[in-house]
Amino acid sequence: MKYTPTECPKCGTRLANSPRGGRPTRWCCEGCKRSGEAEMSRLQSLLRGFEEGLYVDLLNYDEAKPRRLKVIAEMQRRYDDLAGVPKLTS
Repeated sequence: MKYTPTECPKCGTRLANSPRGGRPTRWCCEGCKRSGEAEMSRLQSLLRGFEEGLYVDLLNYDEAKPRRLKVIAEMQRRYDDLAGVPKLTS
């Protein structure tokens, strides 16, 4: 299955199709690209910290806090959206 994004993951602007072919565009402009990549970097750092805390909780208390799991899932969804991971359809 080939995934081709139709809108910018940062601002939602519809992406133009390139008549020359090649790799599809993911960002509508250079500003969205820089801003999106910076957001991805921040999310990656936050996710790393939250996941490390999750493992500490599991080691110490043998349970995962539901709020921590929810926050990790939300951040991971946003990161995946910016990274261009296609959404799963059921």
